[in-house]
Order: sequence, then C-alpha cells, then structure tokens
Amino acid sequence: MCLVEDRQVPLDATSDLPTLFDGTTRLYISYTCPFAQRVWITRNLKGLQENIKLVPIDLPNRPAWFKEKVNPANKVPALEHNGKIMGESLDLIKYVDSNFEGPSLYPLDPEKRNFGEDMLKYVDTTFTKVVFGSFKGDPAKDTASVFNHLENALQKFDDGPFFLGDLSLVDVAYIPFVQRFQVFLGEVFKYDITAGRPKLAAWIEEMNKMVAYTQTITESEYVINFFKNVLEHRPASLDATADPPALFDGTTRLYTSYSCPYAQRVWITRNFKGLQEKIKLVPLDLENRPAWYKEKVYPENKVPALEHNGKIIGESLDLIKYLDHTFEGPSLFPEDNAKREFGEELLKYTDTFTKTMWASLKGDPFTETAPVLDYLENSLYKFDDGPFFLGQFSLVDTAYIPFIERFQIVLNELFKCDITAERPKLSAWIEEMNKIDAYVQTKTDSKEIVEIFKRKLI
Repeated sequence: MCLVEDRQVPLDATSDLPTLFDGTTRLYISYTCPFAQRVWITRNLKGLQENIKLVPIDLPNRPAWFKEKVNPANKVPALEHNGKIMGESLDLIKYVDSNFEGPSLYPLDPEKRNFGEDMLKYVDTTFTKVVFGSFKGDPAKDTASVFNHLENALQKFDDGPFFLGDLSLVDVAYIPFVQRFQVFLGEVFKYDITAGRPKLAAWIEEMNKMVAYTQTITESEYVINFFKNVLEHRPASLDATADPPALFDGTTRLYTSYSCPYAQRVWITRNFKGLQEKIKLVPLDLENRPAWYKEKVYPENKVPALEHNGKIIGESLDLIKYLDHTFEGPSLFPEDNAKREFGEELLKYTDTFTKTMWASLKGDPFTETAPVLDYLENSLYKFDDGPFFLGQFSLVDTAYIPFIERFQIVLNELFKCDITAERPKLSAWIEEMNKIDAYVQTKTDSKEIVEIFKRKLI
C-alpha cells in the first residue's frame, strides 16, 4: 500500500540549507517538474517514503545553496545518497530501482529489457521534443507519429496493460509528460491524444489507478497556464502601414524581428529572466518596416532596440548585458573572475565566429568553419561544473545559440555538413540549449531559415 504524504512547503531563497551528508537520503524535486516527478513516482512505487526524504525546491526563487552545495547544474531532480549527489531523471529512476528495497520496476526478460531501453531512449530524444514542437504548429498532425509509436509499443506485450506488460520504469518515464500533453492539447487545441488509440487510453486509465503516481500529479490549471506562458503568443509584425506605439509612455518595449538572430539574443535574455510581463515585444516586418521606426524610435533602423526609461538603446551584446544588470531575475553572468574574463573573451569572439561562418557559405564550409567550431568545442571544456560555456547558463550561451541554430540547419541542409561531427561538447551543448524554454520559444522555423539563407546566397 502506498503511503499518502502531505506536501511540504518548497524551500526558497530565504530557506536554510539542510544538514548535508548526515546519513539522510534526500530527493530534491519541484512539485511541478515532470523530470523530478519520474523519480518521485519511482520512490513511491517502491514504498521508500520513509527511506528517501522529499526536499521540494521553489525553482523560480531557488536557494543559492542548492547550486553551490548540492547540485552545480542547479536543476532538479537530484538525489543525495551515500555521501554523493546524483542527477538526471532517467539515470535516477534506474538507480533508485537498483539500489533500494521494494518491488523491481525493470523485468529480467532480455526481450523486455531491450525494448525498455529503446523506449527510454525515445522518450527524451524524440517524444517530448516532437510534442513540444507541435505547440507552434498543428498538434494533431505533428504529433501523430509519436503518439502512434506509443500506441504500437503498448501492443508489444500482451501480459498486461503497460509498456512492458507489467508496470515498469518505462511507464514512469512517460506518464509525467503524457499527462501534461493530454491536459494542454485537450484544453488549448481541443485535440484528444487518445482518439483512435485505445491502448494509450487504457494505459492512462491504469496509471490513474495508482496512488504512487496520482499523488504526484500537477493540477491541470497550472499545466495549462505554464505551457501558455512558455508559448507566449507572438503578436503580428508591424509593417509600413502600422501606427507607431505611444512612445515613452512608461512601457518598456523590445523592438525585434522574429527571424533576426541578433534580436533573438535579447528576446532569450528577457524570457530567461522572466520579464515577459515587464518588457513588451514589438515585432517589426524588416522587409517592409514602418517609416516611423527610423524617424522616431531608432535612427539606425535596425533591431534589436530597447525603449526603457525614456531612451532607446541598441546593439544586441550591449542589450543582453543591460537587461541582466538592470532588471530583476536570475543573474546571467557569473561573479567568479576567471569565468567573467573568459566570458568577455567569448563575447568578443562572436564577431569572428559569425563572420567566418557567413563567409564559408560561399566557399568550403567543411574546412573554413573548422577553426571557429573547434574553438567553441575547446571552450566548452574550460569549466566542468555544467554543460554551458561558463559551466552554468549565461549570456555567452545566449549570444551564440541564435547563430549556431541557423548555421547547423543551413550547413546540413545545403552542404550536408554536420557541425557537431567529432565535437561531442558542442553536440551536448546544443542538446542542453534545446531543453531551455526561454530559448526554444524564440526559435525560427527551419524551413524559413533555409529560405532566408538561400536568398542571401543568390
């Protein structure tokens, strides 16, 4: 029987640090994080509520000590056990299953184990990415292949209603995301993910009978509002026929273009610092921009530009620093001197990087881009406390990702050149960046990127 627990108040920036490594096994989670929910469910299914203490964290206002003394990656879930800290949800559910008492959640049968491993690889590399990506397109069409994959997978074994017949870690890995996608797609897009998928519908029904899972569920209203905030409605771009906004009326405005990588830098920074309500996006149609923009807003007639405190500020690298220094939200540049110095070097290098990459499009991308891409690869080895350029996510990552995103797509599409080939750090960095909502919601459609570059090359 699964013990039903009261939820403790999450620890925030004012909370004291627990007594680390005192023999207590602690699972650091957020009640609303689907990755952390996987480990929470596993703990509950194995009846480990008395053995593994939950330590909920308030992620928007997380304690400084969590990064400094618990998990340098500053993410949940994290498990404190036997004098060490471990992270990554799929690794942790296996660890908890293998190292603690309670019913086994992974079968011994080789066929089931092999299929289980395939399903665990599929969940984060394909399933979640495809469904998240569908939010900006046609979910019914864009998600059909991955939901059909789950439907077919549930027919693989006939000795139970779960992915491997009996309940396993595979079910634990998928249910936090399936639950959220079912709620959000049903409410916002009126799309029923179980329509025509009886096995998936039956699986969800069976999962909802398990207290070990149901006591971890995030309320539907929160899920809907969270995804809506992540998506952020994109207002129509202003063109030559559009009226100017009421300038200098106290509203802080970021003049941008959805397809401009320089403007994207500032957009990402705004999002990561949680400033969506404080800085209004004003997108412009650069091909047909309004005359008033040059005359009354920004004489340079470029984006990005920020209207704040009665003045207009431009230049993307200056603006990301300005936002970081001037507005509330998590700091995006470290205090550590070595990291700050290296960060400044990397920010200066962006100009060399982009010029070299652009020039290669009219030459031999394979040889001409190698030095600058290798420079980034080597830079990612500099600090070992995280997967980003300065260890933790910073303005440096914000400065590079809009261009990496574009060059990766274009070089692969037009030249069959894979910029991550033999660059494992760069590949891992791109993968980590694609987990950050503040960036993902600013991305430009890959087909549009290719067309823009083709026009520039002609």
